[in-house]
Amino acid sequence: MQHLSHLATRIFDTPLLIAPQKLEVILGVLAPRLGLEVPAPVAAVTAQPASRKTYELTPDGIAIIPIEGTLVHKSYGLDALSGMQAYVDLQNEIEDASTDPAVKGILLDVDSPGGEVAGVFELADTIYAARSAKPIFAVANADAFSGAYLLASAAQRIYAGQSSGLGSIGVIVTHLDVSGNDEKLGFKYTILHAGARKADFNPHTPLTEEARAAIEAELSRTYGMLVKAVARNRGLAEAAIRDTEAARYFGDGAIQVRLADRMGTRAEALGDLRQAQARPTISIQRGGKTMNEEPVRIESIEPAVDIEAMRAEARRHGYAEAREIVELCALAGMPARAAPLLAKQMTAVEARQHLLEARATEDSTEIRSHVLPETGTAAKPSLDNNPVIKAVEKLAGSSGKGGK
Repeated sequence: MQHLSHLATRIFDTPLLIAPQKLEVILGVLAPRLGLEVPAPVAAVTAQPASRKTYELTPDGIAIIPIEGTLVHKSYGLDALSGMQAYVDLQNEIEDASTDPAVKGILLDVDSPGGEVAGVFELADTIYAARSAKPIFAVANADAFSGAYLLASAAQRIYAGQSSGLGSIGVIVTHLDVSGNDEKLGFKYTILHAGARKADFNPHTPLTEEARAAIEAELSRTYGMLVKAVARNRGLAEAAIRDTEAARYFGDGAIQVRLADRMGTRAEALGDLRQAQARPTISIQRGGKTMNEEPVRIESIEPAVDIEAMRAEARRHGYAEAREIVELCALAGMPARAAPLLAKQMTAVEARQHLLEARATEDSTEIRSHVLPETGTAAKPSLDNNPVIKAVEKLAGSSGKGGK
């Protein structure tokens, strides 16, 4: 019963990014075990143990990371065996895969109704930042709802199967009032507390107006965060996300509202990901000799640099140091790496060493060629017109700090 009470605290009176249909099933299973009456029968669910192994790596270097079951911040003991998956475990897998030299691309295999709020935004940011290191695709291999869709949206491309469900971009809160059940059982609870709001969400008393207002305020705040994150990830206006009204979309319906990019199965997503990270060959002149079949990496799916994120990191890091790191990344031909390096609180010296090692690794086997979306090929970065550096300079001007 103690374990079930622990689960109850994670379900009631807290915002959840989960499909409401799945929440009803969870409540239907949990309520009888807490001694509560269920007004209507709910279909039973047989929980399948979730695999806790690290990501699968295909022979050609594609890391397949499943996102499945009910998502929670952390899992303990029975939680991990009841179909739950923890954000902290997924965070470790994403970080490992994005920094593993053997991994050439990442596929998120999503089948989840969503879950807890705690930890999901941080994980989505990690996936979004990892796009600068490896191509990342996601496939809705059944359901990608609510918090699970937020994670999928952080990938560069989303595939939907014919029967796949995507969306449910909303937040839900359930308050359990058992005072009526207490009365039937002859129980009368006396709640003593210091602080007028301490017992706001006590299940043995009806919800007060102040408590309801507090829940609604947090509901609104979390929804705003969710809309903003999905809009950023998908490159859409926030209004377009709000206009979905947390509806669920299936198959090509998800493509019509731009919640998915292509129809396709996991196998088709894998095939496209292999092509995205493949290295075509060209003939070049080196030392007066023609060298054929030299691999070239075409980074045609590298995301545009997030200027607002860069400004935020620069503000935290300090203008002078931030500008030097941005310049180093631009000169190295890796502008999208600036934000992750700043987020890791690297110094300019550490960033320089990181970039030198990254270039040395790549240049030992390939010639690097950048094809940025809608800009064509850029052989050499222009620091004078670099939009990221301009953004950092603008931040410096507005904060009264010096220039170069």
